[in-house]
Amino acid sequence: MLRIQPVSDDLYEVSDLEIRAFSSLRIWVYDLEATGLDTTRERVTQIAGLPIEGGKILEEEAFVQLVHPGEGVEISKEVEELTGITLEKLKDAPPFPDAWRDCQAAARGSAFWIGQSVFEFDIPLLETELARHGLPTTLPATLDSVVLATALLGEPEGRWSTSALIQRFQVNIEGLRRHDALDDVKILARILLPMMQIIREDHDDRVFLPPDRPLSIKRHPPVKA
Repeated sequence: MLRIQPVSDDLYEVSDLEIRAFSSLRIWVYDLEATGLDTTRERVTQIAGLPIEGGKILEEEAFVQLVHPGEGVEISKEVEELTGITLEKLKDAPPFPDAWRDCQAAARGSAFWIGQSVFEFDIPLLETELARHGLPTTLPATLDSVVLATALLGEPEGRWSTSALIQRFQVNIEGLRRHDALDDVKILARILLPMMQIIREDHDDRVFLPPDRPLSIKRHPPVKA
């Protein structure tokens, strides 16, 4: 679906993508919360997703599930304060394989999945979790909203973070909590609607990244230990 090429600690390039009739597709918007940001060792603690279909957000089909991270796993106070997720809240949650299976079932029939900064965080984290549990590491076709925003809006002065996109499209996030997986997918879905309008009106409802003209994407700033 998409070719991703690391360039430096600050940039990666994407190319070779074509999605036609974008606004008519069923798209699964998803997000993860985790015990931390190191994708090589942290554990998923929450999975959420909801579909956009025919340009409409289907909140009634939203999925959210807390995930038990496994015995002996800790969550720092900083992460608890950021996400609101504690080990106490996770004690009766299903393990990752069950939650992942249920999320895939909820995403049924989606043309592809999309999330914010998923190429740098969610996908590597999912691959680590799947390998840890001995599950196939093949993931659904996925697009990063940072890539989509850069393709449509150009390179920003900083980076197309969630906050920057909320400001760019004047998205109403009243009543929604950042760093809660379900609320984060609701926010991203609201961001995607005006982006879909741009695709439909200005790009013949097509997203196209030619194989011979890669698009440079600014990486997320390095995470401090």
